Amino acid sequence: MERIVVLCSRVDPASMNIKERILEIVKEKRVDERGDMKMVELSDNLCIVEIGERLIYADNIDKKISETFNINIKEIIFASRHTSKDGRKLLSCHVSGNVSTADYGGRPYSLAKPSPHTMKNYSLSLVKKIEEYCLDYTFSLEATHHGPSEIRVPSAFYEIGSTEKEWRDELAARAVAESILEGLKGKRDWTVAIGIGGTHYVPRQTELELSTTLAFAHNFAKYTFEGLDEEFLKKAIKTSEAEVVIIDEKSTVSKIKNMVSRVCDELGVKLYKSKQAKKEFAPVG
Repeated sequence: MERIVVLCSRVDPASMNIKERILEIVKEKRVDERGDMKMVELSDNLCIVEIGERLIYADNIDKKISETFNINIKEIIFASRHTSKDGRKLLSCHVSGNVSTADYGGRPYSLAKPSPHTMKNYSLSLVKKIEEYCLDYTFSLEATHHGPSEIRVPSAFYEIGSTEKEWRDELAARAVAESILEGLKGKRDWTVAIGIGGTHYVPRQTELELSTTLAFAHNFAKYTFEGLDEEFLKKAIKTSEAEVVIIDEKSTVSKIKNMVSRVCDELGVKLYKSKQAKKEFAPVG
């Protein structure tokens, strides 16, 4: 049977906080330690794996876990901290990978395989829990950035930010843990999208994620446009198994719009401006 792995790092306080909250909800069945890795079985198809390195540098961790514990992996949930210069209280979600340079793990021009349906279900669950628990946090998707990029199974980062205080916030971690578990059980028939444009926190894509039937996989912010070319975009669409591409029209220059249009025509993928997408795709719920 394939396993879903919640991957946690011992050097990441937010990661371990989320792990402990999951273990409060789902009791461990068995613990298996091998070398630097520890696997905590929660059910026949769900486990937590702890590693000693930072998550952003865990390239090929799907292969390493499979070989170490002799299991097949269906999906990886990276339970992680988020850091930002402004120290905002943020619960975020994104796929990993690098456009051009690889400054924080992974390889240049390389993308992890995303899990857009789980991300979608998680996002919808989490915004409800933020309100239910009266959390002073905002939710946002993020653009694709940092490693690991060498992940062949569906994956995404589920993060608490942005300072030590938030990383150790047990109520925020409880909301994240519950939303991860609910996200894994939710719908799998959303329309998968690639997002183009916007700032790092992709506000247009985040709005569409929460209000329509679109489920975003990779998002490429405006600051990546210098490295975003046709071949890389094709790879992103194919890796994501995307059905549509959504452009944040206000932040996307004509050169990129034309390039994206050519790629969509070649691959037979529909292209929408974000305003069109809001009308085209039915409200969620």
